[in-house]
Amino acid sequence: MSIKNQPFKLSPAREELALERIMFFSDAVMAIAITLLAIDLKLPELPTPLALAEFSTSLSALTPRLISFVISFVVIGIFWASHHRYFTYIIRYDSRLIALNLLFLLFIALMPFVASLFGQFYLIKFSVIVYALEVTAIGLSIGGIWWYASSNHRLIDPELEPEFIRVRNIIALIVPLIFLVSIPFALINPLLPIIVWWTTPILLVLPLQKAQQKESKRKV
Repeated sequence: MSIKNQPFKLSPAREELALERIMFFSDAVMAIAITLLAIDLKLPELPTPLALAEFSTSLSALTPRLISFVISFVVIGIFWASHHRYFTYIIRYDSRLIALNLLFLLFIALMPFVASLFGQFYLIKFSVIVYALEVTAIGLSIGGIWWYASSNHRLIDPELEPEFIRVRNIIALIVPLIFLVSIPFALINPLLPIIVWWTTPILLVLPLQKAQQKESKRKV
């Protein structure tokens, strides 16, 4: 076989550097997205004589945007932690992994716009549904990264046990399912999905802790 027909293979050091570049780029996009979330958090400019009298009213009007900021910050933070965890187990990459990662970052970059829409029109069903679909898309896209990489140990450490992979697959579905299930509630009352977003994770704390404990034991 001629040299030009042989598949090109990176050295372990260069492959590790390439993976680090993927992670650094991803971290930068998520950091910028979190920063952009705060753009909507500003009070209207008021003349000095009216500032004190209108302060409480202006602050109250800002509350929906503040809630949207907090929810979106937590959501991106959760997905950043998941992304960081997944790439501690991914030891190789290919073009499909890069494409899946870019898809995930596409939805992350869209989050500031969707959060702004939700913060301004939180009482409108459409904006609540769009927000829920956005988070669902982010969750499924990052889950797709892990499902693709871990399938048959394609790009992950070959010593990772199937049970460990199964637990991570289940955890990857939790957030997108919460937001997907909340969509019908928006048709009843736009405020109900927000209750679902906050209360459901609390109810899942104990199961998640048990799953994480099993995961840690197997890792050791």
